[in-house]
Amino acid sequence: MKKVQLSHTGIEVSCLCLGTLRFGTRKTYIDLYYAHHDDPHTPLEETLKAFETLVQDGKIRFYGASNYLPWRLADADAICQRYRWAGYCCVEQRFSYLRPRSGGDFGLQCLIDEHLMSYCDARGKTMLAYTPLLRGAYVRSDRSIPSPYLGQDTDERLKALREVAQELEKTPNQVVLAWMLHRQPPLIPVFSAGTAEHMRENLGSLDVDLSPEHMEKLDQAGHCPNDEPV
Repeated sequence: MKKVQLSHTGIEVSCLCLGTLRFGTRKTYIDLYYAHHDDPHTPLEETLKAFETLVQDGKIRFYGASNYLPWRLADADAICQRYRWAGYCCVEQRFSYLRPRSGGDFGLQCLIDEHLMSYCDARGKTMLAYTPLLRGAYVRSDRSIPSPYLGQDTDERLKALREVAQELEKTPNQVVLAWMLHRQPPLIPVFSAGTAEHMRENLGSLDVDLSPEHMEKLDQAGHCPNDEPV
C-alpha cells in the first residue's frame, strides 16, 4: 500500500485552517471530518489511510462520507475491516420530505434512498440529510420547489405537509425536520439559518410531537411503490 504523506497535503492544510493547532499546551482537534465527495481517481484505500492517520495523530476524532454510492461505502467498509480501521462513522447525503422525480438531475450530489438507509442501519452508521428544507421553498413564496422535486406526487405531499403543520400549529419547516427525526431509522437534518429567527424556528422542530397517524399521513401522501427513488 502506498505510504500517505500528510505534511503538505490538502488534508493537513485544511486541518490547520480549521483549528488543529497548538495553543500553548492545549491542542485542539476536529470532531468530525468529511470526505465531501467520492473521488474515483484516488484509490479508496489511500483516502481511508489518510483519514485513519489523522485519527491516530489526534487531529480528528471521527471521519464521515458524503455523496457516496452504497457500493462504494461497502468497498470502503471492506477495506477498513481488513486493516481494522474505524471507517466512516456516518453518511451525509441530500434528502428532503419531497421525493425526487425519476431522472431528476442533482449533479454530483447523491441522495439518501431506501437502499442506503438499509445499508447504514444494518452497519450502525448515522445518516445525516443536507438541504432538508430546500432553501426555504416549503415556506417562502419567492422560493420555487427545485425542478428535480417536481413529480406526480409533489402536490399531494405538500398538501399533507401543510395540513399536519396547520393541525399542530407549527411551520412546514418544523414538520419536515421533525418527520426526519421521527423516522426509523432516524435522519439527522443538517441546516443553516440566515437569521436568529430562522434558527429558533428550526430548533422548534425538537418540540414537534408527530403521532403515528401524522407519520402515516406524511409517509403515504402521493405514495406509489414504483415511484420510490433508487
